[in-house]
Amino acid sequence: MYGSVFQQHKKRAQTLSQESLSIRIRQEGPRRSASREALLQVGDEGEDDAIVPKGHATIFSCFINLVNTIVGAGMLGLPGAFGGTGYVVGSVMICLGAAFSANGLVLLTKAARMARLPSSFYSVARAAVPEYTVLIDLAVALKCFGVATGYLITVGDCMVDALDHLILNGDEQHDHSWWITLVLTRQFWIVGALFTVLPISFFRTLDSLKTASAVAMIFVVFLAIGIVAYANGFADPCLDMIEDQVCVGDIEPFTSIPRSVSKLPIFIFSFTCHQNIFPVVNEIQDRSQTRLNAVIFLAIGFALLLFSTVALEGYFTFGSNVMGDVLLNYPETAIVTILRICIAILVALSYPLQLDPSRRCITSLIKVVQQWRRRGQLIRVFHRRESADVDSVMMKEGELGELSALDSFLSQQNESEGKDHQFMSDDIFYTVTVTFLLLSFLVAMVVDDLGIVLAMVGATGSTLVSYILPGLLYVKIDPHMNATKVSAMIQLVAGCVIMPTALFFVISGG
Repeated sequence: MYGSVFQQHKKRAQTLSQESLSIRIRQEGPRRSASREALLQVGDEGEDDAIVPKGHATIFSCFINLVNTIVGAGMLGLPGAFGGTGYVVGSVMICLGAAFSANGLVLLTKAARMARLPSSFYSVARAAVPEYTVLIDLAVALKCFGVATGYLITVGDCMVDALDHLILNGDEQHDHSWWITLVLTRQFWIVGALFTVLPISFFRTLDSLKTASAVAMIFVVFLAIGIVAYANGFADPCLDMIEDQVCVGDIEPFTSIPRSVSKLPIFIFSFTCHQNIFPVVNEIQDRSQTRLNAVIFLAIGFALLLFSTVALEGYFTFGSNVMGDVLLNYPETAIVTILRICIAILVALSYPLQLDPSRRCITSLIKVVQQWRRRGQLIRVFHRRESADVDSVMMKEGELGELSALDSFLSQQNESEGKDHQFMSDDIFYTVTVTFLLLSFLVAMVVDDLGIVLAMVGATGSTLVSYILPGLLYVKIDPHMNATKVSAMIQLVAGCVIMPTALFFVISGG
């Protein structure tokens, strides 16, 4: 909004101040000319010249954090998705979802390395589509906020379901005691989840979360082992079934086209982790495309193997009778209770991986607003000098002093951006983090099920982050036509088709 006006007036101020300073430099002699000439350099924004710190994150650290971003409670819906598609079509769809997600990640890393570092959605968007930077940051921030809030709700629901089986014994006096009533409320466990994630929510780098992600992967493995055990006869999945109930439905390779298409969004969104690829680019050791590709293919490959195992084994266990949450099919046993607790811990440990990208986007938005305000103030200063005689080189000493002060002010704005960056970042960092935690906590406490809202956020936000933005940003930032750009165009077109399709099935309940 202020950009073009700001540049015109900044150039005008530089011209005036250069003339005034040249006079003073000639008067004061060459001894002080070097320091005076330094004042003539006025950059656009301090962030453009920011020094990029050397990365310290290993490939394993980046891999484990991306995998933890991908894997969550959503994997429990994959057997049900196979129930709607059949195991052949489902296998094809899950592989396509993995391939498109990997391609989107590669496109974002290449776009990030073409733009300035440190990279973010804002920095890459500013280089590729500057008119949409604010909208992109806002969309990513809201999407991650919705997912993080959903995680808290999932923790509450899973823990209540798990403990209902563990601590209720049929004794009315025991089952209605105050502490049983308290422990079996979802709000109690949401408070517990908040205190659990609190210490790891204030880490500044993705690399700092590698330990939490590694612990989360242990619970993922437990979950997968439990599903495989039931599928292969190590435990009875039909233990609670009465005689006239059918435990295992038909197992089919194909179903109808409408049913298969209705399950497409589940496979599409299963591999979403693109909001965390920019911290990987910034933090990885020896920042090269080869190492970044290794992280991407390892993470997507591991997730594909895990998802395929859970989906196929869960589907083969119950066939067409498999539910949207496969754990609902299993009997209320100690094993299933442990699996529910595993899910609760997993999503709690994944919470900071949604908070971090949202915080980065919100911080970028705050800085943009601050820059707009600063530019507005400068424009008002420049307007007061607009009537000055530009062609006159000989000026009164008072005017020389005013212009020198203005030039010095502009230079100091650029220099102070770097000097005050750490302080401002601390201030913004803690404010945004605490606000995010409180808002997501309050929403989770009040709302039992975000339902359609979360589904629509996923349909729009996940498609935007995984398909549309990777394709759009790379197409805009790379001027050359090559194989990568063609893949970016395909990614973009796929996103434009997937978003309305996903929204249709979300709204129609398909």
